[in-house]
Amino acid sequence: MSDRSAVVVTLPADVQQVDQTGWVWAFLDGAAEPDRVRPGALIVAGDPEEPFLARVVDIVDGPRGRSIVHLDVVGVPDQAIDELRHAHLLPQ
Repeated sequence: MSDRSAVVVTLPADVQQVDQTGWVWAFLDGAAEPDRVRPGALIVAGDPEEPFLARVVDIVDGPRGRSIVHLDVVGVPDQAIDELRHAHLLPQ
């Protein structure tokens, strides 16, 4: 990523944390704004140094009453922005 203002991550997650479902997972209570994290939503996950775009697959009950969010990794933000510009959906 280029040196821009601080990246805001919707859900902290480790792209290497994959459970038996085959999806990346994270705890919903890690989200600063959990209402943004809902099935089907496209979010920025990861951390400010290595963010990634992900689609929320589902939210399931986890251990000790914590909700687990399953994520489908879409890609990195710079690649998505480049593709949107190529498709003329964002200014060049």
